[in-house]
Amino acid sequence: MSSTNYLTAREDADFSTVPGRDIEAFGERVREFAVSHTPTIRQDEHPIYLGGWPSANFALLGGDLILSSLLYSGQVLVRDPIADWFSEEQYRIEHMMAARGGYRPPDDDAETRMRRTRAFLCTVIPSLVRMRPLIEAGIVVPVASEPLYFERRAAIDQLRREVRGRVLHDPLQYATRFGAAEIAAEDNVRGYFAMAPGPNPGPQIERAIDHGIRYFSREYTLANAYGVTYTAPFEHERYLCREGISPIVGSSTRVVESVMRSGLPIFHGLSPRLVRDVHDDNSFAEFRGTLHEVYQATPVDDSAQAEAYLRDQENALLRPLIAAAEHGASEGLLTRLGASLTGNKYGIAAALAADTTLGTVGAATALTVAGTFLDDLSRRRKGVQRIWSSLVAHNRSAADELDGVTWVPASNESRDSSAPSEVDPATASPWGVPAEPTAMSISVTAGQLIWDADPRTLVEPEIDEQARYRLGVYGPCGCGSGRKNRFCCRGLK
Repeated sequence: MSSTNYLTAREDADFSTVPGRDIEAFGERVREFAVSHTPTIRQDEHPIYLGGWPSANFALLGGDLILSSLLYSGQVLVRDPIADWFSEEQYRIEHMMAARGGYRPPDDDAETRMRRTRAFLCTVIPSLVRMRPLIEAGIVVPVASEPLYFERRAAIDQLRREVRGRVLHDPLQYATRFGAAEIAAEDNVRGYFAMAPGPNPGPQIERAIDHGIRYFSREYTLANAYGVTYTAPFEHERYLCREGISPIVGSSTRVVESVMRSGLPIFHGLSPRLVRDVHDDNSFAEFRGTLHEVYQATPVDDSAQAEAYLRDQENALLRPLIAAAEHGASEGLLTRLGASLTGNKYGIAAALAADTTLGTVGAATALTVAGTFLDDLSRRRKGVQRIWSSLVAHNRSAADELDGVTWVPASNESRDSSAPSEVDPATASPWGVPAEPTAMSISVTAGQLIWDADPRTLVEPEIDEQARYRLGVYGPCGCGSGRKNRFCCRGLK
């Protein structure tokens, strides 16, 4: 039983009134489970991890692109939001100040932290209930991430340095290519970087980008630790894969990039239950298996030969399956259940690697350099492997695909656009950092934030302090449960 299954199975679903000590006990149970649980990852399903927010916030998925991509993916590794909220390890590794606070921020008293935890659960639980069909079917596999991030912090930092050394040569040029809001820096923060005004914003922009590279390195390491393929849904994460991961290979390892030219249909009106019901439909299941077989047989030692082979196989094998899935969707079960074709499509790109002497992924791939490959990798993974993949040829953003994302404009009048090429570097910083001091000593770049807490439960309850003093422990608890303190948070630290 996962922590997500435990919560959605509770009869008392109103976490706004659960006693604080019960929530505390539940947190202890979640932590114990996270240590002992081994998730069921089916390698024959060719599992993936959707980086740059979708897997980190899977309970908020609502966009057409990502939900459609689940039909073309056998299994998807995601992050367990409840296990991470209650983890101890999150306080032992670096996070931005705007990151989720978790269950025990160091400066909060027991009633304050319980009020915030209650608010988080009141928001997350209904979202998890919606995703329960995918979890129970094994299509979506939740895992705790913070304990692994702590355990492999040295390897993650090494990978961060390797990637950074390959992509971050000129911070201003990087910031001209990618807007601040395109850079995922925490599970709930894209952009939103604090900047001091000044004529040389380069060092500050470099530190901000480094937050994004660290976040990417953590997610990539998590995916690899569970033997799944890191998949980049958006352009910034794909850039880090192409320019940061692919070059980190040994002398005997060859890497080629495959880009499928045939677009995969994007459906509208999908729900978690509907995805579950049609996931193993013949057309989708056959497409997934055939795509993997094509990848396995790719001759990666010659890029021109690999491209010709992939094009032939796409035309002969994959395109008919895509057409069959599209036809079946327009006239079959998906339509009868309320889904429809949007007319939009997306492609799949993948980096395929193999050791040309051993026929396996080389011992010096990016994953090994980062110290995250298992020692028996060559026995565990035979033949050509995907070291990353991506969703391409679409115009969707994280805000389009996730519910509850709030766009936050820059805090100053200078432009900070998600289309940074429009900014003139000669007259302004790419992210709109003022060159001269302004009325605000600190400015904040544009960003996207996820407010995953019911604001009603975050408000400190109005309590008559005189009555509270008179009643003592039998007065109302300050955590907002509506219970007497004696039976709620009394004794918690």
